[in-house]
Amino acid sequence: MPRITVCLPGRPQQSVDCAAGENLYRTLAARRLMDAPCGGMGKCGKCRVRLPDSPPPAQPEDRRFFTADELHAGWRLACLHTVEGDMTVELPAREAVSDIISSGLTRPAEGLPVVRKERTAQGGTRLLRLESQALDEPGDTAERLFGIAVDIGTTTIVATLVDLCTGQELLSASCVNSQSVYGQDVMSRIQYAGQPGGAAELRDAVLRDLQSLLGHLYSHNTAGVRPDHVYEIAIAANNTMIHLLLGADPSGMGRTPYRPALHGAQTCPASVLGLPASPACMVYCLPAVSAFVGGDITAGVLTCGLDRTDRTVLFIDIGTNGEIVLSRAGRMYACSCAAGPALEGMNISCGMRAAAGAVEDVHLADRDGTLTAMLTVIGNTAPRGLCGSGLLAAIAQLRAHGIIQPTGRLQTHPLVDVVDGKKRVVLDASAGIILTQNDIRQVQLAKGALLSGIQTMMRFAGIGPSEIDEMLVAGQFGAHLKVESLVGAGIIPAALGPVVRYVGNTSKSGAMLCLLSRDERKRVEDIAGRIDYVELSALDGYEKVFVQAMKFQEE
Repeated sequence: MPRITVCLPGRPQQSVDCAAGENLYRTLAARRLMDAPCGGMGKCGKCRVRLPDSPPPAQPEDRRFFTADELHAGWRLACLHTVEGDMTVELPAREAVSDIISSGLTRPAEGLPVVRKERTAQGGTRLLRLESQALDEPGDTAERLFGIAVDIGTTTIVATLVDLCTGQELLSASCVNSQSVYGQDVMSRIQYAGQPGGAAELRDAVLRDLQSLLGHLYSHNTAGVRPDHVYEIAIAANNTMIHLLLGADPSGMGRTPYRPALHGAQTCPASVLGLPASPACMVYCLPAVSAFVGGDITAGVLTCGLDRTDRTVLFIDIGTNGEIVLSRAGRMYACSCAAGPALEGMNISCGMRAAAGAVEDVHLADRDGTLTAMLTVIGNTAPRGLCGSGLLAAIAQLRAHGIIQPTGRLQTHPLVDVVDGKKRVVLDASAGIILTQNDIRQVQLAKGALLSGIQTMMRFAGIGPSEIDEMLVAGQFGAHLKVESLVGAGIIPAALGPVVRYVGNTSKSGAMLCLLSRDERKRVEDIAGRIDYVELSALDGYEKVFVQAMKFQEE
């Protein structure tokens, strides 16, 4: 059995054993040593490794991502090569997601609790679900009543321990979704689930994450909460995540007409999922609207009260998928836009997650007659790459100074050089922080998806940007974006800039409401049925709207 010696900067060497012929990326990803936006399909170039001892012949895809000198030094894409014998693998420094957003807009839960305490004739306490179902015999656990609210995102997972009697949040824990090694977006994971054993691998990955997070909550809370004190778990997630979690076939969402296998809210015993909790604990999964407008979005609508407002409100969750809901005069319209992973720093030449060393803001300033890029870096360290917020800030600044044309093409400028006949913006020459024409194209595709979605929702409601009273920006990624970057990069109309409000992780907030109240569960299920879903790709003329929205129009 071949042995891989793994070398990571700043960490001790690791030894990994695997069977001969195994894919190198899959072997490393299974040990959480790397992940890649494309899930190891040779498309993103993020599974970079150096094989110093007799590297295998370079594949055509290797030559796309490495220079001749890098190839000669042994750099390869791990997903293109197999393990045939003992080898040494050097990995670049790996970033972690920084500041996972666990909090968001909150409000008190309304209505009757899902689980309640009742005094027995003998003077003890018992727990009841839905007024009649006794959850345990009177005893020492009956006085302890807790639950867990969970947000399963495509990129990150958040779990919060909650006192079901008071509604108080006791402790939160978060992690990167381990499914990321199989692809950064839901379509990549749906495709992987269709491979032999793929669905089981994806399910095992998210269950391991949940078990680990719940274990952390139990071991680190100061209230002495044990697994047998937890009687309810509520989960908000996009529809793909719910299908993979519950073992349902997601393949119908990977092709037209994009039909999910599951409909409505889902419940199952926590024991079926192997989650550490009371034997009586039930898991409630919030309902989805469509294949790509999931329970995370109905959670956001519930939290923000879009179903009961008399104002015109636009809600948007920006990520690899951009989900949009517009509430107007009692009607709610929703759509999903395939923004892709570029806005989270993926599929970008110098892209990285928001972690130490990531450029999170860019400002072009005149220094002694020379336009210079001033970079703000997470952790105040040397820059290592561009995260999503830095990418959009750079685009907005380059657009404001006329360096990017409305078509997206780069102009000739001192900040722009040419390598192998291709233009690129040099933001920091010493650190190698650049922005290529292809990077700008990736942002344009994301911008086109999001802006065209916003425009289509407004068209269905019969309004213009000036008639929107409030724009709510939700989610992990959206919380890091400045209004100036959203407007400057052309993702949202300028008229919406003054009415933007950040609401954070409303997916977890909505899960918490449904954890506490059966009336909130009824309300979120009503919301899922009331929203009019618009399938953008099926609309006549949508392609023209999308192409037009890709352009960086002059204000």
